[in-house]
Amino acid sequence: MPPDSETSTADTAIIGAGITGLCAAYSIQQQSQAKSSFDLIESSDHVGGAIQSTLSDGYLAEHGPNSILIKDKRIAALLQQTGLDNDDAESELLPAHSEASKRYIVQNGQTIALPGNPISLISSPLFSPKGKMRLLLEPFIGRLPISQSEESFADFVSRRFGPELLANAAAPFVSGIYAGDPETLSVRHAFPRLWAIEQKHRSILLGLIAQQFGSASNPHQLKPSRIVSFRSGMQSLPKAIARSLPSGSLKLSSQISSIEATSNGWTITWHDQDGNEQQKTYRNIVITTPPHKLSGLPLPVKLHQDLQLVFEIESPPVTSLTLGFKRKDVAHPLDGFGMLIKQAENSPLLGVLFSSSMFDGRAPDDHVTLTCMMGGSINPQYAENDDQLVLDELHKLIGVTGAPTFRHQTSWPRAIPQYSLNYQATLDAMNACEQSHPGLHLAGNYRGGISVTDCMLNGLELGKQVIQS
Repeated sequence: MPPDSETSTADTAIIGAGITGLCAAYSIQQQSQAKSSFDLIESSDHVGGAIQSTLSDGYLAEHGPNSILIKDKRIAALLQQTGLDNDDAESELLPAHSEASKRYIVQNGQTIALPGNPISLISSPLFSPKGKMRLLLEPFIGRLPISQSEESFADFVSRRFGPELLANAAAPFVSGIYAGDPETLSVRHAFPRLWAIEQKHRSILLGLIAQQFGSASNPHQLKPSRIVSFRSGMQSLPKAIARSLPSGSLKLSSQISSIEATSNGWTITWHDQDGNEQQKTYRNIVITTPPHKLSGLPLPVKLHQDLQLVFEIESPPVTSLTLGFKRKDVAHPLDGFGMLIKQAENSPLLGVLFSSSMFDGRAPDDHVTLTCMMGGSINPQYAENDDQLVLDELHKLIGVTGAPTFRHQTSWPRAIPQYSLNYQATLDAMNACEQSHPGLHLAGNYRGGISVTDCMLNGLELGKQVIQS
């Protein structure tokens, strides 16, 4: 069948309607005042990628991210401009409860609150007196020369704060963010802000104090930051951005059959949701699909070869199991964000989010919602846990009794990209690809940060670059 297309050319093609692709499209629209056309091509029948929510019987389960940290004026502006954050009592924006700032670590089978200030640190059972003294020595530890080879997050924390902080706080923190192994994650790429603080201030503690009382080096920084979600779940975010895009620019259920580099740019052929073949030539192509799906795109042979390191980025399996219980069947007060579990505990769980304690509307009255995370780089086999194993662990750690009143499971065979010690070579390969293939832009949570906020900011900035190119 010959291509069926109203126009044969457009300025930009964006492949992938996850949060990065949506924000890139939104930014192009905002920057160009509708003078620059784009198509947002998505293979599935919905936007948002991993950001999906399920509401059933008064329970709300998130398939992917459970919240977003608003710490940047550009993110705050987007939420207002898309109607998610307004002064109306029915605003979709849902601030986290104050107790969400409290986080627990499981140590010796007990949940212990992370110290929230220096005074609570002194009395915290998480660290021995020797460990606390080692923490106080951090300002006297020299920085690692910038010319030295990659340093793992584990080595960085041990060098600056000592092994106790790594084992009892930092390593569980890494499990909660990356589902990763602190021994193999690059501190420079996985935690660039920490790395930059050491390079600038020599000491992490002194650098944090300087940032707290000094002038903000980031003009977009928003203080205080806020943890938020939305009344209808995180899926409200991508849906709101999609609604703001020009009519006809979003092309769902579209299967790409060919991507060719031409003298005029990039020619893409795809079948739309009605099965009709479409073809357009674009000046720019923005690809935001995750690495394992990027490798399945019909890319030009040379580009496919050049991206081999990107295809090989590790993304371990992670399962999110959301369970509901009667409040009286959980002994723990659930007065916090959740609990992270030390590797030494040999638990089948990475951690548990106290979802209904963080936000309203996550469970019916007199019930609670717990989101259990399993799998990751260190124990990928636990991504296949059965419910009884999880229930036994919840009984042991937070006193859960009785049968669940709600269950929702989401399994991601390839979940969170790992910014490993060899990541610089992968980043160099991406930069080289963009240099040698004019008009190509690669983006997603495997580049520039894995958080929702990072992906949004990267998408917004990429949209500006595309307009200016």
